[in-house]
Amino acid sequence: MQINPSFELFHLLSHPKITRKKAQNYLLTDSSLERLHSLHWQDLSQSLHLNIPIAKSVYEHLRNRHYRQLSARQYNILQPITIYDADYPQTLASIPDPPLILYARGNRKLLQGNHLSVIGSRKPSPTAKNKINVLLPPLIEQSVTIVSGLAYGIDGMSHQLTLDKKGKTIAVLAFGFNHIYPKRHTSLYRSIERNGLLLTEYPPDVKPERWRFPERNRIISGLSQATLIIEATERSGTMITADQALEQGKDVFVVPDSIFLPEAKGCLKLLQEGAIPITQPQDLLDWWKKSVPNSLK
Repeated sequence: MQINPSFELFHLLSHPKITRKKAQNYLLTDSSLERLHSLHWQDLSQSLHLNIPIAKSVYEHLRNRHYRQLSARQYNILQPITIYDADYPQTLASIPDPPLILYARGNRKLLQGNHLSVIGSRKPSPTAKNKINVLLPPLIEQSVTIVSGLAYGIDGMSHQLTLDKKGKTIAVLAFGFNHIYPKRHTSLYRSIERNGLLLTEYPPDVKPERWRFPERNRIISGLSQATLIIEATERSGTMITADQALEQGKDVFVVPDSIFLPEAKGCLKLLQEGAIPITQPQDLLDWWKKSVPNSLK
């Protein structure tokens, strides 16, 4: 039987008890999913670390014609991008915990090329917008795609500036496409859907929950060649993303600012730990030319 590993992975993960971690562990021993259909429920119990009732349920799910038809219909509608597909971003494939499936709305071509994650405080200082307005336009002009998370503050400013400059932007979501969060960014969400790319690892009905945002952040940093932090308090989701970027072997840039500014304390801490200071757009362009040769215009 001809195996389509992309569909088989999608179908496996559509079972509510199969988590990304379970699927990743299984793929260590059957990377092409060729053996999945030959396994009995006892084998599934052992391979996927499932109790007997759940293993039997997964066994039925994998073989039942009706369930497979339902998955096939959803697969054709959603057109997910899996780790088996040619358009899956190589920058993501190389991180320690890559998403197995991505759902995309908008211009999928934006998954290729140069990407810079731009993140920071949800409650930025009055000078934050000026920092973004100075640092990002030269990169946008060089067709660098700006990646962020659609949150209030730095995220929203970065997306909006990129759209205003007719540039490329990707919003990585911590929920499925049947939801929009924050609600006040509905217009921005729609603009990115039309003129950029919305990206998530979560199926459409998955709601935004607090714990999903740190999980999502590894995709923001992983998709990009580097991460730029405009502002960050010392304890924030931005610092989590910075740590993830470093764990992924990515460079982290920060904008230095006053020691008296609460929104700068995270950046100053990262500078002490070896992050790269950015004081002008040319710093970023020089890094790009050195680290990713021949990739700019």
